[in-house]
Amino acid sequence: MRLRHAVGAAFGALALIATIPASANATDGFFMYQYGDSANPSSGQLENPSTAVCINIPEVEGKPGSAFSAKNDVGDTLGMIYSEEDCQGVATEINFGAELGRDVKFKSVILEIE
Repeated sequence: MRLRHAVGAAFGALALIATIPASANATDGFFMYQYGDSANPSSGQLENPSTAVCINIPEVEGKPGSAFSAKNDVGDTLGMIYSEEDCQGVATEINFGAELGRDVKFKSVILEIE
């Protein structure tokens, strides 16, 4: 009887582990951007951001403005920036080391390790 309970508990633990989603990994580097008035912008950055998760840009979240002038200095990642929060809307790719101009506006980003 005890063996049956032990086997059942082991299978239950394995099933629980299998259903836990993989956690996002943080990477080294900075994802930098500007926001506010384009004539006198403020600077923001995400330091060592998680990969494989959508990140809303905190300074523009829930506000009418957007971030711009994205620069991807997060090691070996490919970024996708989105025109809307929660990684919705128009997507634009930004490779590691690349910088986009002020005309590319965004509110969220996902970084994927290449």
